[in-house]
Amino acid sequence: MNDYFIWNGVDCRTKGIHVTDQPPITIPLERSTQTNVPGRPGSLTQLEGDDVYDDMILTATCFISDPAQIPAIAAWLKGSGTVTFANRTGGYYKARIANQIPFEKILRGNPHCTFAVNFRCYPFFYAENVSDITITTSGTTITNPGSVYSEPIITVTGSGDITLMVGTTIVELTDISGSIVIDSVLQEAYKGSALMNDHMSGDFPVLKPGLNGISWTGTVTQVVVTPNWRAL
Repeated sequence: MNDYFIWNGVDCRTKGIHVTDQPPITIPLERSTQTNVPGRPGSLTQLEGDDVYDDMILTATCFISDPAQIPAIAAWLKGSGTVTFANRTGGYYKARIANQIPFEKILRGNPHCTFAVNFRCYPFFYAENVSDITITTSGTTITNPGSVYSEPIITVTGSGDITLMVGTTIVELTDISGSIVIDSVLQEAYKGSALMNDHMSGDFPVLKPGLNGISWTGTVTQVVVTPNWRAL
């Protein structure tokens, strides 16, 4: 039954919450600017970039039968995290609770209360339970099954100076001792808790939909890719 959502790994039904209306599966709005040109019909559309979208507000309408649960629910439904809706399983949205939550009685004398939760969601739907990809041979290709580019976390194990090529992106790594993590989500390079941005030059790589080649020059034992597949 589609009567639940999962917030930060917790099923709402464990809090006595049931969902009466799931948010519809929504395609985010592409971020663009429209300019009217004098003497020309319509408008010119200028995109801010490839696959640049606005956040979405996805609303779950719910009810509870025990008002005594309200303090615990209020403590739980706040802040940021991940949300999975029952009508779109297999993944999650990165989200933040975006509204005050008024609990309204359905009928006078009836203990049931109804309320709505607005999740302000990052525009992509992330696949869950995706395994890391370990590459030991330069020239290996991996396939992005999603509909938009992903921002991978790539751990390179090796030494010395390394040139890493991910798709069409070239990353120069210098004076590597053991390993380095190239985190395209955080836009940081590090090893453990130590930042290593000064050991990296070039853009942070992305994995475009379809085939992506992974190759390198230099002394590399393996490359481990946490792919972060996602879709609209």
